[in-house]
Amino acid sequence: MKKIITLVLGITVLCFASGCGTKTPGRSDSSQEGMLEQTTNGGAADEGETDGLTEDNTSGKAEELAMLYDLQRGNRACVTEHGYYYFSGEVETLSDGQEARHLMYIDFDTKQEIYLCSNAACSHDTVDCTSVFLLDEFSFSACLFAWQDSLYILEKEPDQDGSVVMGAAGGESGAVIESKPAVLYRMNPDGTGREKMYEFQPNVTLEDVIAGDENGIYLITKKVISQTGDGNVYQVSSDRNLIYLDLSERKETVLCSMDFGDDIQWDMIGCFGRNLVLYGIDFGRPVTAEEKSNDDISIYDDSYDVFAVLNLDDLSLREGYRVFSPKSRGFELYQGTLYYSIQGEGKITGVNLLNGEETVLCEIQQDALWGIIGDRLYTRNEKDNTYYFIDVNTGTISHSGLVNHSLGWSLDIVAEAGDQVLVIYDYDATPKEDGSYIIHGYQYGLIDKEDLFTGNDKFIPIRMITPGGAEYYVRTDRDIKKI
Repeated sequence: MKKIITLVLGITVLCFASGCGTKTPGRSDSSQEGMLEQTTNGGAADEGETDGLTEDNTSGKAEELAMLYDLQRGNRACVTEHGYYYFSGEVETLSDGQEARHLMYIDFDTKQEIYLCSNAACSHDTVDCTSVFLLDEFSFSACLFAWQDSLYILEKEPDQDGSVVMGAAGGESGAVIESKPAVLYRMNPDGTGREKMYEFQPNVTLEDVIAGDENGIYLITKKVISQTGDGNVYQVSSDRNLIYLDLSERKETVLCSMDFGDDIQWDMIGCFGRNLVLYGIDFGRPVTAEEKSNDDISIYDDSYDVFAVLNLDDLSLREGYRVFSPKSRGFELYQGTLYYSIQGEGKITGVNLLNGEETVLCEIQQDALWGIIGDRLYTRNEKDNTYYFIDVNTGTISHSGLVNHSLGWSLDIVAEAGDQVLVIYDYDATPKEDGSYIIHGYQYGLIDKEDLFTGNDKFIPIRMITPGGAEYYVRTDRDIKKI
């Protein structure tokens, strides 16, 4: 998934009528903290702590955070030390006529794909099979992640916040969009012991981002309401809250409102130590749903990209970095450092989010950030689809000439696997008349990190038994689009 965040991608519009799918500088710290004091639940700092933002990033506590799932930024690989889990893309009909998908597993040790089922005699076509997930219970919007030696599935309805129904005025403005309760399930790494852990309140939408610590997970909940205007119906959020779900006690606690009184819609994009990293666009004023959804992008001319750190021990919010009107940018996080690039400037900047210290990591013409593997950022050469890997410790750049074997497109980097990386390095594809392709299957493989970084074609193939995952693409010679 391309990691460049452009202005156009920030305007999300869902056009039901036509059937097409199309999303003041902040207040001072004192005013933000004042808002937090009014909206948080038990957010006092420990005795002796002042701001919760210590240089070791832990605030004296051991339960450091980890990002578990982030759909918007493409961080959704469910990977452990030993393998990679994912739902199959194909819907299959079971022996009793019900429709289901399978939970698949790529074993890093045996280098093969298997159904997540330990019964050698199983035909994988009944509800008794641990790899079977009925569509009536588990939708395509379910979030799959691994944490604390278990697998979790957050079954939820899609987040419709920001969508618009064109030419569909009518209905009650401010009405909550009805939705069924989201449900969290847990199971063992081999698929056995599937159990329902927690059911959330109905008509509450969960955003597609999850962080976790030793005892539980952090999520953002909200209500999605309809709003009429300009002959359209907009779906917007209200009552956005950061919550904590204690997995041992199965208890949900509201930590704070995500509205900090600064007219910025803050999104969780990462974490380090005991801190969540938030990102938002500061327009300097409230911006309506109509303004965000129409074709006039002039509202971004005077906007700022803003990054902030929310400490979970005292719930203080501190701004860490802001950039004026970047238009097209990319960013990645590594530990407590934000790496940021404005496309076309020819450099990547590193920012310490605790103290605001800013340095140029490197100068590179291919400056559009696509992702990070371990401590290596990577960018892409649009002319030949190859990658450049950048060491965040030294700024050293290495060029990898590896591309997809059959079509010459960029490798699909799936997940980090210890000293190796799981990639898709070949496709079974059929060309179409318009220059795009239908992808019938994916060839996964493992490659040592150093071979990937330096361009040594030493892929270790994974023996596949399915077409290879839920991500299907149509790709032209310049771009890749999900369908």
